Amino acid sequence: MSTFPPSGGDRAKGRCRAAVTAFVALAVAIPLLGNAQTLRAGGTGAALGTMRALAEAYRKVEPQFSLEIVPNLGSAGGLKALDQGALHFAVISRPLKGEESAHGYTAYEYGRTPFVLATSRSDVGNLTLRQIADLYSARVAKWADGTPVRLVLRPANDGDTPLFASFSPAIKEALAQAMTRDGMIVAVTDQDSANEIGRIKGAIGTSSLALIVSEKRPLSTIAIEGVKPSVKALADGSYPHFKSVYIVTKGAPSEATARFVAFVGSPEGRRILTHLGHWVAPAGVAAR
Repeated sequence: MSTFPPSGGDRAKGRCRAAVTAFVALAVAIPLLGNAQTLRAGGTGAALGTMRALAEAYRKVEPQFSLEIVPNLGSAGGLKALDQGALHFAVISRPLKGEESAHGYTAYEYGRTPFVLATSRSDVGNLTLRQIADLYSARVAKWADGTPVRLVLRPANDGDTPLFASFSPAIKEALAQAMTRDGMIVAVTDQDSANEIGRIKGAIGTSSLALIVSEKRPLSTIAIEGVKPSVKALADGSYPHFKSVYIVTKGAPSEATARFVAFVGSPEGRRILTHLGHWVAPAGVAAR
């Protein structure tokens, strides 16, 4: 896998890293809230809206429960905060890496959500892989109505970049070219990406179905090679692009954390996850 120059994203990534460091320092200085029913979580932006919805549903079962969501950490930042005792659990959109196993983490894959191309336009129903490559290489620079195509990229070191590059060799090459062009928009977080896609006329970029649905974003997902991203299409294998999402704990979880995680895996939790754009492996069946 080739690496992609960040093309103007260095300062924004530096601010993001500084924000994570500052949060961890503050949170470690302030003990996790004494109320055993109050949890603090953070991590990948793709999961935050879903966690809010699950917490709201769980509160109907456990009225004393509350969940504090820490934004803008990302998967790596969420694990760092968890490692330093600033979170009860982290949410990440990738498997644990080999070197992370020494930290005593336990990762629970609670679902998979389609990884999508999104736009605020209503007239981009379908794109072929070749057409996507043409857009990102600038061989096609305008939409059919003459509006300039505006790409919303992610940083080179963000998991969305190699995931998108894996769609096809032509897209990998076109994305590498786009990352080197001056003046490109690089969105640091999942929420930043969705904000920019929705704000900029003619924009297109990557996101996840879970984020779009759970946050009620006014974005359209684009069918690829005639297949619209959906839970059904992910389940039957006709749409192959997805993010796995995990809840990660460190050491023995608190009783409140264990009970919330159990709710996520319960029939009601699974129903909510499906409604919010996740494929959930049937009970007793390992994820494919």
